[in-house]
Amino acid sequence: MAVTLVIPAHNEALRIERTLRSYRAALPSDVELVVVANGCTDDTAGVTRRVAKDLAGIALIDIAEPVGKGGAVRAGFAGAVSEWVGFVDADLATPPEDVQKVIDAARRTGAAIGSRWAQGSRIVGRTAGRDAAGRVFAGLVRTLLRLPFHDTQCGIKVFHRRWLAGYLAQSRVSDLAFDVELLVLLRDQGAAIAEVPTAWTAQPGSSTLGTLPGFVRHGAHMAGSILALWSRRRPPVVRP
Repeated sequence: MAVTLVIPAHNEALRIERTLRSYRAALPSDVELVVVANGCTDDTAGVTRRVAKDLAGIALIDIAEPVGKGGAVRAGFAGAVSEWVGFVDADLATPPEDVQKVIDAARRTGAAIGSRWAQGSRIVGRTAGRDAAGRVFAGLVRTLLRLPFHDTQCGIKVFHRRWLAGYLAQSRVSDLAFDVELLVLLRDQGAAIAEVPTAWTAQPGSSTLGTLPGFVRHGAHMAGSILALWSRRRPPVVRP
């Protein structure tokens, strides 16, 4: 396979089949889809196995314990042998044609990410609460880590495997801030990262930050991870 796209999936039995069939129908046959079922209490793995029997180019990694979205993506990356690797969210928020746009951009530059806020993007159904939470988080990332991107959290990222070993060796973040760590580690290895405007449609049940309880719970974990990442990267203080 030329491209491995990891799909982290926690309790996605009700929509993983639609996602797999949509991506499989639209993306080239040299794009492998690897579902990483992570701590599921539903039949995500079973549905994936059934679809994989029907369609080529689909694989499953089933992890019984919850390892977080970042942990699931790392597990998928660790087994990838393709020249290009990346991940895409399980909810089909990013349409297949825009996933292909990100893959094409990565092939030109070495790495690429989808963006819901770059000029030319289009968002459908995003709530005001989720939008505000995302902008607060983006501001924190720009301030502390100097990442220049409009949107670090869009669920489609692709890069060349020459940076994969370095990422796997240094990655520590397993919560929803793992995207930021990925971008920092790619940047530090010298990757030129293109930000590609995409369409993005909010999906029922996908928002973890758009409600007050979700913002408090997940936002606190993400902020803590960003602060820890910033702290690890600060130059040591040399005292006289």
